[in-house]
Amino acid sequence: MMPYDTYRLYQVERAKSPAEIRHADEQAGRLASAASSLFRGITRPWRARRRPVRLRRVTCPPDLTSPPALAPNED
Repeated sequence: MMPYDTYRLYQVERAKSPAEIRHADEQAGRLASAASSLFRGITRPWRARRRPVRLRRVTCPPDLTSPPALAPNED
């Protein structure tokens, strides 16, 4: 056990006031926001290249949509 571990255990186990809890939550939120904006900044060029291209709808000619005609039997 390292010397600073006892202080960390004390901090974890002690009761915190609502103001301390709110402050810790705000700090965690700021850290998450900073990490998120950094991640978005890094991935923005990649997302721009991966944007799906809208293709035009291709319709088949009417003669290809019907089943093929059977050839008459020539016996």
